[in-house]
Amino acid sequence: MKKQPKNKVLFLIPVGVILAGAVIFLCTRGNENDSVCKENVARLQALENSDISQTEEQLQALKQTTGISSGSDASDGSDASDGSGSTLLSDVEIRQVFAGNVIIGDSITESIVEYGYLDTDVVISKRGLNVGAADDQISTAIALNPSHVFMAFGSNDLEIYGSASSEFIDAYRTQIKKIQTALPDVPIYINCILPITDEAIAQTPDLGYYPDYNEGLIKLCQEMGCTFIDNSTIVTDSSENLYEPDGEHVIQDYYPKWLTNMAQIAGLKA
Repeated sequence: MKKQPKNKVLFLIPVGVILAGAVIFLCTRGNENDSVCKENVARLQALENSDISQTEEQLQALKQTTGISSGSDASDGSDASDGSGSTLLSDVEIRQVFAGNVIIGDSITESIVEYGYLDTDVVISKRGLNVGAADDQISTAIALNPSHVFMAFGSNDLEIYGSASSEFIDAYRTQIKKIQTALPDVPIYINCILPITDEAIAQTPDLGYYPDYNEGLIKLCQEMGCTFIDNSTIVTDSSENLYEPDGEHVIQDYYPKWLTNMAQIAGLKA
């Protein structure tokens, strides 16, 4: 049985509270006069009960006037990027751009919900799922009549098919055909299998076939008129280790980068 990532707990802190604290901190250091500080804090307090989209816009405007970045924009004080120089979508923008779309996959995909980025009306997933056993998930996705379909399988399939990558591709083709038959005008995007660490491959040699699987997926996309999404540089070019201890699953920091990459390739706009 595949090793699963440890349980994840998401602590959500209103960004307005963070910014308010930062504004007050700057005031105490003499960077703002009293009247401006009081005005900015009052504006932040007023945002607590306002519409979420309006709140996001007003917070952005306030950040520009105070020079403060929220945690959604950067974790280290620099501009947030997906690793390719592109600005990451904020949490609010992620929900906006993926509304009306679906992402189908296994435990790696499931963590999008566990970390609170999207809900089950967009993410259709199951821990331990392989593409050949995803009939129920495909049916659910079709019933939602999405504008775009994103698929992300392969992690579990490697241990099922091993060196027989063609069998994996055949199973993937079958599921794509179901979607294309039911939703002929809906574009389908196929995510790559992420690189797997040498340590993980040493423990489970079948995981080492992931490059063959990705090559098969590229050809399958060309055959079926789908779009292949290569997310590998997100982990390979990152300055931090984005892997869970199992060397296969990824930590939370990966997800906004992944979601931003999918949205950009599909042309999704907030």
